[in-house]
This record gives sequence, C-alpha cells and structure tokens, in this order.
Amino acid sequence: MVRKITMAELARRAGVDVSTVSRALNGSPLVKKPTKKLIMELAKETGYVVNATARDLRKQTNQMLGIVIPLSSESDQSISDPFFLEMVGAVSHAASEQGYDLIISTPKDNNQIAERNLLLTGRAEGLIVIGQAGRTNRLNEAGLADKNIIVWGGETGDHDYTLVGSDNFNGGRLATEHLLSLGRKRILFVGETTLPEVALRFEGFRAAHNDRNCTTDDALILPVNFGGQTAYDSLRKFVASNKEFDAIFAASDVLAIACIQALQSLGKSVPKDISVVGYDNVGLARLTTPALTTVDQNIERGGKIMVDLLIKKIRGDSIQSQVVETSLIVRRSSIPE
Repeated sequence: MVRKITMAELARRAGVDVSTVSRALNGSPLVKKPTKKLIMELAKETGYVVNATARDLRKQTNQMLGIVIPLSSESDQSISDPFFLEMVGAVSHAASEQGYDLIISTPKDNNQIAERNLLLTGRAEGLIVIGQAGRTNRLNEAGLADKNIIVWGGETGDHDYTLVGSDNFNGGRLATEHLLSLGRKRILFVGETTLPEVALRFEGFRAAHNDRNCTTDDALILPVNFGGQTAYDSLRKFVASNKEFDAIFAASDVLAIACIQALQSLGKSVPKDISVVGYDNVGLARLTTPALTTVDQNIERGGKIMVDLLIKKIRGDSIQSQVVETSLIVRRSSIPE
C-alpha cells in the first residue's frame, strides 16, 4: 500500500515552510515562480493530492459556479440546442481558466427559482442564468439583485440584476439592412417577439425598414419559439397560406436552419427564391447547405465577460451590465448567384 505524503513532508523536501506549500498549491501570486515550480514538481513526483474538502473549508469557497438554463415546457427547445451548448462551453472554459468548476441546472418550471436554491445551499458561489424570458419579475422578486448572479439577455430596463447580452437591436438591424440591400422587399420575421431578446431584434428589423422608408407587413411575422421542429412545421403551413415573401430573418440559427429545410422540402431554392439570415453564429451555421448568413453575437466573448464579472462580484468588486457587439457574417444562404 502506497503511503500518502503529507503537506508537512512536502514542505520539508522543498525546503520551505508549510504555509508556502499551501500558497503554491492554491496558485497564490505571493510565492516566487521558481519556488512554486519546485513545489509543483515535487507534488507530482510524490503523488501528493490536495485535500479539496479541507482546502474549501480554509478558503470558505467551493470553487464552483452554476449555470442555469431555463427551458420552457411549452417549447421543443432543449439543452442540446447549439446555442446553449456553445454558451455552456464558453462559460466552462472561462471558469476553468480561473480555477472554477461548473454546475449545470435546467429547470423547466418557471416557478422554480433554481438560482436561489443553488446559492442558498452553497452548492455554487455564483450563478450565470442564460435567458430571462418570463423570469424577469421572479428574478427581481427572488432578491437576487445583491447576490452573486449574472444574467445573459436583452436590455429591457426593468431588471435589478447585472445583465450581459449581445446588441440585439443592432443585430436585427444589420440582418435586415443586408436583406434589403439585396433587393428583398417582403421579409418574413421568424421568432416570438414577446421574448425580450427577440423583441429587440424585431425592433432592429423595423428600424432598418424605416431607414429605407419601407413599411413592414404585420402579416409577415411568424411567432414561434426557439424549437426547430416547431419552426419547420409552422413555416410549411405559412407557405401553404400563399402569403408572398422573398426573404426570412430568423431570430436564431436553429430557426433559420429549420426554415431552410422546410423551404427545400417544398421545392423552393435558398437563396435563389428566398434569402435566409439567422442569429447566433453557432458552429453549425457554416456547415449547412447553403452555409448560413447570420448575426454573430460573439458567444465566446459573452461567456468570458459573464465569468469575469461574476468572479469580481464574488470578490466584492463593483460591476456593471455590459453589451457585447454584434456583427453580420455573410454566407451563401442570403446571396443569390
């Protein structure tokens, strides 16, 4: 049986005191680099393992962050949605770089305040919530304004918590300006405009029309949730209604991809007959046929900003909400040959 080495013995071998070993193993900047390197090498050679439970008790921290992804029971959207997966990946990577692990929670009940539960039980030191649809009032009422929480979403002006999100208005404007510049005149907006982020994208959609003295047609709004199957079925029914449109701006890439598939199933060509633009710029967008023109909301940067702000808040620093810039990525789905 291999005998476990103690911190005291590790300190003796390194020729330093126990406190120096403790600081080195916990990444303290107070330990000189050569000393830290020696201690880490000795720890590796001797198989020394940090007692995480004891460390957490000493530091009064569990080095865990939570990420909450509320899923509506009325939507066919799931945690496997590419946007969620890429956001979780971005947050996880950023958290790992700062020495934190991640707990994922996916409540489907809007009445369930997973945010508060994770904080009160001490399972997580801080939380990131992806999306605020239908939860703004509950998040405010939960008394989380002064807690360690960051929310990803659109700026609505009626929240008491720290918010990070893409410039949804500008994103909607960029997508629509692109389609109008191609000579598309009847653009179908696909997305549920009662959702905060989608509402801002729709405002940008209307602003781009106004800039060109174009009117928008209320008949060219297809209110669907973020579920791909719902969008596919709804667009096929919409096409059957014989309403004329020559372009689609979808509120997410998943919706846009579902729309392309629905159009192709009906024998329509994208982009020859109908140009399509999405929103998110998930990795899958460049692999569709045709490759999807989309609004990049810089998910990786957004995840890093949220983690950085959350850790600052955990440390007691003052922070402010931030907006991530959006840009248009033009691919084949919008430009006719």
